[in-house]
Amino acid sequence: MKKFTNAAKIAAITAVAAFGLTGCVGGETTAEAGASATGLPQAIKDAGKIRIGLSPDFPPMEFRDSDKKLAGLDIELQQKLGEALGVEVEVVESPFDQLINSVQTGRVDLVMSGISDTVERQKTADFVDYFKSQGRLYTSGARAGEFKEQGDICGKTLAVSGKTDYFEQVKTLSKTECTDKGLPELSILPTDSGAAARLQIEQGRVDLAAQGAENLAYFEKTDPGKYAAVLDPLPAKPFGILMQKDNTQLANAVKDALTKVQDSGDYQQILDKWGLGYGAMKPEINGVK
Repeated sequence: MKKFTNAAKIAAITAVAAFGLTGCVGGETTAEAGASATGLPQAIKDAGKIRIGLSPDFPPMEFRDSDKKLAGLDIELQQKLGEALGVEVEVVESPFDQLINSVQTGRVDLVMSGISDTVERQKTADFVDYFKSQGRLYTSGARAGEFKEQGDICGKTLAVSGKTDYFEQVKTLSKTECTDKGLPELSILPTDSGAAARLQIEQGRVDLAAQGAENLAYFEKTDPGKYAAVLDPLPAKPFGILMQKDNTQLANAVKDALTKVQDSGDYQQILDKWGLGYGAMKPEINGVK
């Protein structure tokens, strides 16, 4: 691995300090990153590793298995990404609601944890989209037959994590399918997590919940028939690998590496292994407009 000279090291440290990016990857402005060498920023090359933040509570994307080891689609894809980039992957765990801040403060280089690319988030971060997520309404397997048409949700109660995009989507659904048509609104109960929403279903406190189809595919394998997806999918956003805003060199490097993983066949193999082949997509930078 090529090393900096002492003068180059001093210059790099000075540049990072000047831009107030202590601890974060790269020190380029947008223009410099776009015009400079391709591949990973020099700081990550020198470290020989890339730090990826995640919250392991979203099976089958990332979770801890029965042996308490990290497992899931994102975990396996991260390893392939590291191989394609030529660096080791260092996983940094954090609560989901602190992940974006961990990028902004330089604690991690990337976040890859089932996080949706949105226009609002693009104001302060960049994404490399890699998976077409799908949101679903669901209920207990025993009650699936009660929900045959969209209007069947009206007057019912639904639990959903208030931290996810699904919260706003079900509010919109209540308006378009219920109140705009003179029907009773869908009563929405915000919860702290998807697991808390599932618990509301299990305890019979709500009629429905909203979550990623990814979760439901996993639960169908581990506990067949316990839950059932109903009605039309929600207009979910793609999952993206999140990084600091305007680090163009890093974004391009990640996109190129993901393309290599796809071309090798490993990407589709990992998706199919976890029952999520429907989510395959070409990597795209800030694809949500």
